[in-house]
Amino acid sequence: MKRFPPKGLWRLKPLAVPATQAVLSFLLTAGRLSDVYAPFSLALVAAAGAGLPGLFCLVGAGAGSLLFFDFQSGLRHFAAAVLIFAANTAFFDTGLYRRPLFRPAVAAFMMLLVQSIYLLHRTAEQWMLCLVSAAVLSGAAWVWRSLWQQPDRRARWLVLAAAAVALQPVSLLGAVSLGRVLGAALVVWAALDTAPAEALSVGAAVGVLLDLSATGPYLLLTAAYGGGAAAASLCRRRPRLAALPAFCLTVLVCAVVFRADFPAAVFYEAAIAALIVLPLCGRLRAALPETPDAPPAPESPFLRRSAAAFRALYDSFFRGTASPPPENPSVLFDQAAERVCRSCVLCTTCWHQNYTATYNAFNDACPKLLQRGWAEPKDFPLYFSSRCVHFTEFLSAVNVELRSFLMRRQYRQRLLEARREAQEQYQQLGEALASSAVHAVANVSAPMGYRIGSALRPKEGERLCGDQIASFEVGSTLYLLLSDGMGSGESAHREAAMTVRLLQQFLEAGIDAAPALQTLNGAMRLRGEESGSFTTVDLLALERGTGTATVYKYGAAPSYVKRTGTVTRITGQSLPAGLQRDPPEVTRLSMQPGCCFIMISDGIADETNDEWLQNLVAGWQGGEVEELVSLILRESRTRKGLSDDCAVVILQLPRPGENGKRQV
Repeated sequence: MKRFPPKGLWRLKPLAVPATQAVLSFLLTAGRLSDVYAPFSLALVAAAGAGLPGLFCLVGAGAGSLLFFDFQSGLRHFAAAVLIFAANTAFFDTGLYRRPLFRPAVAAFMMLLVQSIYLLHRTAEQWMLCLVSAAVLSGAAWVWRSLWQQPDRRARWLVLAAAAVALQPVSLLGAVSLGRVLGAALVVWAALDTAPAEALSVGAAVGVLLDLSATGPYLLLTAAYGGGAAAASLCRRRPRLAALPAFCLTVLVCAVVFRADFPAAVFYEAAIAALIVLPLCGRLRAALPETPDAPPAPESPFLRRSAAAFRALYDSFFRGTASPPPENPSVLFDQAAERVCRSCVLCTTCWHQNYTATYNAFNDACPKLLQRGWAEPKDFPLYFSSRCVHFTEFLSAVNVELRSFLMRRQYRQRLLEARREAQEQYQQLGEALASSAVHAVANVSAPMGYRIGSALRPKEGERLCGDQIASFEVGSTLYLLLSDGMGSGESAHREAAMTVRLLQQFLEAGIDAAPALQTLNGAMRLRGEESGSFTTVDLLALERGTGTATVYKYGAAPSYVKRTGTVTRITGQSLPAGLQRDPPEVTRLSMQPGCCFIMISDGIADETNDEWLQNLVAGWQGGEVEELVSLILRESRTRKGLSDDCAVVILQLPRPGENGKRQV
């Protein structure tokens, strides 16, 4: 029995989401307000963000602008979509991009920037329509932030509302509109599933969108759907035949009061929508609680921050990334020819004079031998096989290379599937943390004070430093973090900054340092298979109440602890994060008031050339911690110049009676 769907269709599964993004963005371009603006299509471009998802939505919006708009309006729409995608791409690696309001605000701004040029000397009504469309665009981009991961109820409702706007010009029976039927069905569905106040707001919102996209009287559907939704919601706990007539009658009354051109058509649309939703009434009503709506359970801040940390990890490393292209089958013949043809007397004839005919023969044979799994003489054209004086040896070499090629392709497919599963696990783990839990942070009655001094210095000729540092508190724990990106310049700066940001987000979510580092290392290993990048991680976790400190190192430079004139060096032999499976190296120590902890990057010194640094720290008599930072940077420049990025972070625990105010 044949498998359904056919095996070949499963290979198209990775294209399902991108195709959906492009098609939905294309179709929602038909959802125009006042025949000039298509905010839903632009909202999809904004919500998709940077990378391939945003690009697919941009392509869909561009195609829709050609079909659903005239030339000038379509040009303005596509220009706004391009600017939105460009802004998302430009700010993708910044902290500003990850703020929830960034993409909705940028989308509205870019639309107003393009459209306002054409509104000069226009009426106030046209300006108001543009501002309303920008507000719809911003709101849709906000609601659709998680549309492609785990859409909530509001996101799905808004997609249906946008589809209703797009389908409003389609007529079923005379003046009955398919889009208004869909909008009315959405309103009835929402009314049966929500409280009256929320149902009123949903109905009014759908009505406003349909009013703005139609040529009829304004506020007709706003009042009809808003009032009908409220009436249906008030009757939703009664038998199913009460809520639906209440909706239809309220819509009919509003159509008469607002003097609709065809009141009967508005009523017919509501009745058809009620009949569509009728089979769902029993299930929706059974799902309603018997008691009044109770306030939601308090959300756990720990789980909320943990889920945000895992989502940020997935967005930074995996979202928008594409699999590397498959290996070209032509390598089979290149390698076989290298083994057989190089020493052949006809090599010049086949590979220079008749180069095109030789490669045409290979192209003709390639599909057959790939499908069969081995090569046979009949796969090659007669003009090639009869001319080749070493055809038997060449055929054997092709079969050897073909077996290797098929094994590599099978291994690569399994590797890609394993990587894809791991990526999905990171995404799903963030969603799974939405379950209930309690995370308590112990209160410390008298935590010790501290001072921090730090500095960054880029390599000579570079504008950005490839080293990044951070210091922050989580409960009673103080964290010092330093990351050194591979190389120098902008790419190293971006890698180190992303590492610091993600690790800080994990730690601030309440996740312990060891599992946070191992999670980050695993994600960087997956990412490094394509990018080849890596970073070092140097982390100090100090319990301020007890003085217990833990140092974690992934390929980091030595750190130093000064206690009453003696300096102890803390080193590690592990590789940078992303280059190994092992957990980070851990060193535990006790720090008391008067101690000093120095964390550096390898641009300052390494364990083979750090005697001067130990002597400098041992001879320092105390004072402002920034003075020691300046001394270290000055001496390092004297010895090594500016041949590498430099970073220094110093933690000082003042003695009793000294000022313990934090200084950064």
